[in-house]
Amino acid sequence: MSTVHTLLRQPGGQQQLRVILPTSSEKVLDLCDNQEQMKKMTVMQVKKKITEQLIGPDTDLRLVFGTQTLEDLQLLSSYGIKHLSIIRTLLRVAGGTR
Repeated sequence: MSTVHTLLRQPGGQQQLRVILPTSSEKVLDLCDNQEQMKKMTVMQVKKKITEQLIGPDTDLRLVFGTQTLEDLQLLSSYGIKHLSIIRTLLRVAGGTR
């Protein structure tokens, strides 16, 4: 990893995810202000934050946690995602077989 991040966490404070981008670089994404808010966040909300803050608009992403592809309407908590969990981003490309 080329960039070293210092991660500070105060009890019940800022909740973050570590995001592996399609370029294989890792970034830290600030999600919300506390654990209660994070428990209520959906995958779609995280995708929106990633595209707004890290990648750019109009990017169609697929998010993966461990071996699970994340579904847009599911809560992060339903996958066991917590503060500083690692999420991998994959770009969806148009096309396919006919």
